[in-house]
Amino acid sequence: MNRRSTPGAGQWLTVSLLVVASIFLLVKLFQYATVRANYPAGLTIAGVNVGGMSREEASEVLNNQFIEAPIIIFHSDERFEIGPSQAKFQLDLPTMLSQADYERSQQDFWAGFWGFLWDRPVEVKPVPIAATHDREALRDILLDIATLMDKPSQPPQPVPQSFSFQYGEAGTRTDIEASFANVEAALYRPNTKEAPREAHLVVRPDKVTPPERNLLVRLLVNNLQDFEQLHNGVASLFVMDLETGREIAINESVPMSGMDMLKVPIVLELYRVLDQPPTLRQRQYISDTLTASQDNTAANELLKIIAGQDDLYLGAQRVTESLQRLGLQNTFITVPYDTEPRAGTAKRETPANTAAQVRTAPTPYIQTTVEDMGSLLSMIYYCAEGIGGAFTAVYGDAITPDECATILAFMAQNDIGSLIEEGVPPDVPVAHRHGWLADTHGDAGVVFSPGGDYVYVQFLYKPNWLEWEVSSPLVANMSRATYNFFNFDQPYLGSSRATQ
Repeated sequence: MNRRSTPGAGQWLTVSLLVVASIFLLVKLFQYATVRANYPAGLTIAGVNVGGMSREEASEVLNNQFIEAPIIIFHSDERFEIGPSQAKFQLDLPTMLSQADYERSQQDFWAGFWGFLWDRPVEVKPVPIAATHDREALRDILLDIATLMDKPSQPPQPVPQSFSFQYGEAGTRTDIEASFANVEAALYRPNTKEAPREAHLVVRPDKVTPPERNLLVRLLVNNLQDFEQLHNGVASLFVMDLETGREIAINESVPMSGMDMLKVPIVLELYRVLDQPPTLRQRQYISDTLTASQDNTAANELLKIIAGQDDLYLGAQRVTESLQRLGLQNTFITVPYDTEPRAGTAKRETPANTAAQVRTAPTPYIQTTVEDMGSLLSMIYYCAEGIGGAFTAVYGDAITPDECATILAFMAQNDIGSLIEEGVPPDVPVAHRHGWLADTHGDAGVVFSPGGDYVYVQFLYKPNWLEWEVSSPLVANMSRATYNFFNFDQPYLGSSRATQ
């Protein structure tokens, strides 16, 4: 007997599962078809995730992220909120959205559905940002911030009491060019918690500049004018930076008694006329002439050697002729030391001593100016450095760098502990020659300082009698002020004494 067969439980279960799966797939397929009309999952435009969004929604989100969201610019700790439109920032939405549409159209339907089904979107190529801005408009924004926030350095100021210079205050300076990359990067990225649209300007500390030359001039002039007013005297001063050649000249053309300073050109002329190294006796004469010895015998002996005979006056004449050839028109020695002028000796006229209203009374037969002495010392210095300059032009190879260096070495042995020397640290070499008469005191030398070598020449004149208690501290203090100008970072305060 045939019995009719009926489905078992297993068959019903299988059919049910197939029906459910089919319905699920149909629902998912419908959902995917709906979603596919929008941008594919995982698609980013300019770093913004627009997956699942319509073209209009993506456009709105991009505008919110890039046009509406401000940029925060920091100047150190100060915060400035800048609208992108101020930099004329514009998104090229048509270009970016068209590329996004292309990426959507390139996606395979079934591959995309499979990724949608398993929540594993098919990888799509990100759309880079397409935008522009006006760099000059952005520069103006940064300049406005810099103008508002930067602090200019305050320059050093003179300290009259210590004859030094007080440090200025360091300022800040915004490096606009170095800041562009950071600011533009913020402008071209979306505003997110992980990477907010923030940029920090490059703010550099401004260096404290060394004192300006006019600060030293002011300090020197004020003190020298005080001397002139209190004592009815005349002060002249000459400083030359031997690296740059820049000068400070105060009453530089006033004629002054040459005193022992004119022994320097005597030694220079000796080396010019000698055709062989000086003998031991001659070296002793040179040493006595350029150092603190008050005996003028050595200088006069050198004049005889220069003359080539026992005629001091001829030697002095030849020294003067050499000085004139070097262009030092206001410097001369017509009468040797400790001697009287020969009968009929005329007083020599120079541009300095024939100028109107000469307020000094220099010795008629031995004269100079601070400018001439400073120029002569600079010539010797450059010669010693192998830079012939005027000596080479006038003397050829008659004076060598070794001879010039020897002159400076002898002058450096002139250790008196006052005047120029008192104004510099004890370990700083000073090659100088000083001198004094009843009414005139002076010192002229080269200072070899850590901050640069320089020439320093100073003369003080007071009618009838110039007190050492007045001249010595004044020269020392002016020397100290000059040293501290050249060595701003390591000033020498010494034992400053107020001038009277």
